[in-house]
Amino acid sequence: MGIQFLSVKCPECGANLSIENGRESAFCSYCGAKVIVNNENEHIYRNIDEARIKEAETDRLIKLKQLEMEEKESVSQKVFIILWLAATAILLLIGIVGMAIHNSGMGLCILLAMNVGCIGVLVLLTKNKNKRRIIAGTNEAVISSAMADNSNKNYNSIAMLFRGAGFSNVKVVPLHDLNVFNQMKNGQVESVTIDGNSEFEEGDVFSKNASVLITYHCR
Repeated sequence: MGIQFLSVKCPECGANLSIENGRESAFCSYCGAKVIVNNENEHIYRNIDEARIKEAETDRLIKLKQLEMEEKESVSQKVFIILWLAATAILLLIGIVGMAIHNSGMGLCILLAMNVGCIGVLVLLTKNKNKRRIIAGTNEAVISSAMADNSNKNYNSIAMLFRGAGFSNVKVVPLHDLNVFNQMKNGQVESVTIDGNSEFEEGDVFSKNASVLITYHCR
């Protein structure tokens, strides 16, 4: 008795395949896809986590957007530096000329140039210090102003803010440190730490799995 074959079309590349009757699966000789044969219906077996693919694509788009914003910020900063240096140089030149010709008014431009120079340095330092990521990945959470300004706020409200931002590991711990003389602090936040760190500001980005510990005053 001869061997019987089934004619099956590969759902990946569309090639017509001949598969031995009785076999449950085979590999396409053209594209290598695994084809499952079941009751004359074939389908391709995919071992792909679609959720992770979408997540990776989202993260890629976020990173591209972040790079675009950083590039624009870099261009803006370069323009500021050029204008700042040009203004300082012009004022210095006018001041030097004024001193050479004994013009006290023009000579004051040197002091003005020094002030402009100092202001420019302060502006650059402030911009770099306040630079924060404003875009977070799918597995990241951004600290809001209300979350950063948590001192003496109600612990339950702060916990809700962190959970609402996406943090999945938020714990609240009562201190039981109050007596009859300081009941006004009942329920107020004593401290908030993220992975043991209490130093965070608005715009900081953390993993959603980071450990958030909120301690609060109570009797």
